[in-house]
Amino acid sequence: MNAAVLKGLLALAAASVFLAVSAALLVTRRGLPSALLALGIASFGVMALTHVFESFSILPAFGWGQPHSVGHLIDLVAALLGIALVTTGFLIHPRVAPSNNRWRGP
Repeated sequence: MNAAVLKGLLALAAASVFLAVSAALLVTRRGLPSALLALGIASFGVMALTHVFESFSILPAFGWGQPHSVGHLIDLVAALLGIALVTTGFLIHPRVAPSNNRWRGP
């Protein structure tokens, strides 16, 4: 197994785990920040899939790995969209204030 295959499969595995966590977060805390995180991490999954497709030569007509091809643009747009959506989701996520109900003893 060469390095490109390993890199693509590891990225896909990490994106799948993060997508499962963000989907659980989306189900439990419905809101715009959770939806943005889920969409951003799904974009990272698309980016990981492009690397897997490139390493296994799936759909070679897209020109995976070529500088000015559709495959390169899919990879680039997915990466940029993922960064933008995850960052925005984290920035607008509501901060939880610390609770004042500490136990003070007898």
